[in-house]
Amino acid sequence: MRGKLFFLMLASLVLGACAKPASRPVLTIYHTNDIQGFYWARPNGGNGNKETGGLAVLKGMLDKQPAGFLLFDSGDSFSKTQEGQLGGLENAVKLMNLLGYTAVTLSAADFALGWDNMEAALARADFYAVVSNIQNADGSQPKHIKKYIFLERGGIKTAVLGLASKKAFPRIQRNAGLKINDELETLKALIPLVREEGADFIILLSSLGLELGESQKPDDKTIAEEFPEINLILGGNGDVSPAGAERISKTYITRAAPMLFEAEKITISFNAKKQPSGFNYEQILLDKETFGEDDEASAVIAGLRASVKKITGRRITTLPFALESYGDKSSALGVYTAQCIKRWASNDIGIINPDLFLQGFAAGALTEADLVNAVPFNDRVMLVKMRGDEIKNALEHTLEAKNNWPQTAGLAVDYDPAASFGSRIKKITVNGAPLRDGALYSISTSDHIVAGGFGHNEFINAFEFKNTDRTVRDILKWCLYRRKEFAAPQLNQWKISP
Repeated sequence: MRGKLFFLMLASLVLGACAKPASRPVLTIYHTNDIQGFYWARPNGGNGNKETGGLAVLKGMLDKQPAGFLLFDSGDSFSKTQEGQLGGLENAVKLMNLLGYTAVTLSAADFALGWDNMEAALARADFYAVVSNIQNADGSQPKHIKKYIFLERGGIKTAVLGLASKKAFPRIQRNAGLKINDELETLKALIPLVREEGADFIILLSSLGLELGESQKPDDKTIAEEFPEINLILGGNGDVSPAGAERISKTYITRAAPMLFEAEKITISFNAKKQPSGFNYEQILLDKETFGEDDEASAVIAGLRASVKKITGRRITTLPFALESYGDKSSALGVYTAQCIKRWASNDIGIINPDLFLQGFAAGALTEADLVNAVPFNDRVMLVKMRGDEIKNALEHTLEAKNNWPQTAGLAVDYDPAASFGSRIKKITVNGAPLRDGALYSISTSDHIVAGGFGHNEFINAFEFKNTDRTVRDILKWCLYRRKEFAAPQLNQWKISP
């Protein structure tokens, strides 16, 4: 129950042979999940409207505890506030470093800004990121993500696994090169392995949720029923799973409430044979008056909030009409952006892909917050040169991309969607002139596209590459700010021609 301290104890339950309490090894764990970008203390009606929660208060609480504990998180660190979304995983990692997290798993929401951004952020982490069912397409382990880890406290060797939801894995184009494996098959392979490597205790960091509908399973209850070898599941997906603790078969499942008003503390005691013999559970209300705030964490969070406040209301321009975004056809925002990067570099062609955009722009005042919410990715503008025949080949491959229609400027294309691959494109003109196979054309695009953002690598056949190190978002802002009059983009660059 939120706002109250309570215990779920094994009181007299003994899972193995008893030893004297003073001599029993003890594992102390603190756990959070679904922080969702709520990094600061806020008034909490469940706590008399007192300032409650946030990472600085959590750090204040942890600083008052005896050393030697483990600190875990089960994902969704930044998804629901502007402070979280504007900084993404990078700011979440910075703050988690300050708190001394031991290990985290990553939820589907953490992947929403794409693997490129995540990889750069995780490179700076002082803790382990454990996702057991994520691999590179070639079967290797992604850099900065562990399949499992071992930790030793008090002579107890603990294996830590982690799971992201395969069914919730979002925006696969933004995670090109990664594959997510079936959760149950992953555990079938890993649990015997960590036992063979000497695990006394197994913890699963799960972002799945406690109890889901049939179409969304597996969930934590399913895993506990099928894998009693797992001793403790530290759960997430708190928006659909109530906070608390329960036992399923031999496995304990716990999860904290979302938005970091609370953390949970789990204490596991062991007998002389290193078998778990006692379980104690607390929900700790993060009351600012009780625990205070860590000065360093508080300063970082205050700086983050100040920077967000500074930009969220800043107006870039006023749009006389909406710039909408679609994935399966040319869109006003996509074509406008392609025109923008083409014009900025004075190139022949502009090509962008629609998975750059999470949403479009409404008519009326457009603020910097609107821009970041619509274009959260840090794709850089890439300038390349390609021959005409290579452009045609790249566009043929691009037509294979699902829900990722090329947004173009400077090009007019006649195509037949019913034709066989390699012969769908019938005619291409560049700025009104027929495309010439051997001619060299300058193209403004993005590093994401060159790296395979349309699901193929044909743009790598360019003759010259120049990464401007300017984000598409920055150049789009430049165009919007400088433009005094707006004309609705024409969306007839691609015409069906049987």
